[in-house]
Amino acid sequence: MRKISVRDLEPGTKFTRSVYLDKDTVFVGSDQPITQQDLDRLNQFGISFVLTDGEKITLAESEKMSGANGLGHFDTNLPFYQDDENSTRFKYILEKANSSKVEFNAVFKDCFELVQKTYKSASEGRYTEIREFREIAERIADHTKSNNQLPILLLSHSHSGYYLYSHICYATFFSVMIGNFLEFSRPKLIDLALASLFADIGMVTVPEEVSEKRGPLTELDLKTIKRHPVTGYQILTQRLKLKNSLAIVSLQHHEALDGSGYPQRIMANQIEELTKVFMIGDQFAAMIHPRPYRQSIVPYEAMKIMISENVNRFDLKMVRLFLNKLSMFPVGSGVVLSDERMGLVIEANRDKPLRPVVRVTKDGDGRRLKHLEFVDLMKDLNLYIQKAIPFSQIY
Repeated sequence: MRKISVRDLEPGTKFTRSVYLDKDTVFVGSDQPITQQDLDRLNQFGISFVLTDGEKITLAESEKMSGANGLGHFDTNLPFYQDDENSTRFKYILEKANSSKVEFNAVFKDCFELVQKTYKSASEGRYTEIREFREIAERIADHTKSNNQLPILLLSHSHSGYYLYSHICYATFFSVMIGNFLEFSRPKLIDLALASLFADIGMVTVPEEVSEKRGPLTELDLKTIKRHPVTGYQILTQRLKLKNSLAIVSLQHHEALDGSGYPQRIMANQIEELTKVFMIGDQFAAMIHPRPYRQSIVPYEAMKIMISENVNRFDLKMVRLFLNKLSMFPVGSGVVLSDERMGLVIEANRDKPLRPVVRVTKDGDGRRLKHLEFVDLMKDLNLYIQKAIPFSQIY
């Protein structure tokens, strides 16, 4: 990261990447304006420079990005249905999601392109340097630490690229998000991101007619797929020279805490912490996106499966934390209320995961609302969530 003199900053200055006080401490997030109060604070503590990898955003660029991203899924340029303090706070959540979209889309795009290039090269026996992956791992870690609206962005995001490459990017983001919930340090989050990005590299040795098969897998198909953790670990340790503490995630990510996984059928105390985190992010990302042999599962159903059918596979404390932060109806997912209105979950209520805050988008007849309306189900006890629906149906 390069140094920026505080004397060159003024109120309203924005950068395309997060700005730091030091390598671990975020000062302001990407596309977030620096205020006079921020500058006064820097001067008060005698800080003469800040750090960033981003470029300064001009006024014209800022207006262009706002115009491109202020509408659509998180449109906030509408009158309030009820203009009060809570509505203002809920609107701010959506505005923050809008302002974060530009950087999120850029990081995801760069992640996908790097994974695609590297995995394709690996399938041909050519291997890249770790350095490029460390850079994208740092960007993912930093974006996650500075972006509280990441769940909304992840669940509303769609990518049409090849499944394996896009899945690795989604699984990495979800894993780093969980690591952030666990209060991992920045270096540990970067390690988690790096390990996650390489976790499925063994899949490049699985023939596409097996990995993309629409019908049921044969016993031979299953044996072929179940070899990929070992193959991936060998590629990472022998060819890419990734340190063992990170490469082990590739070897262990299909294990289960009850010993029912593969390839080694090891138990909870033998599975590394980073692997336990990635196992949750990997499974959740896989379920909520479509595969050749099945449709995607709505986030509510995916969460339900993880805390019921698959409860013995994962670290229960981590799954509970994931649930508490995202809610049973995860932030960013679509729902139908008991009065038939539809909406977007925008905030979890930690004590009552079935009663989050919902931004209502359609009335009971399916007509899109022309105002901003929010329902806090902790306060409006006459309403409840009737069912979860795909994100695509709420707008």
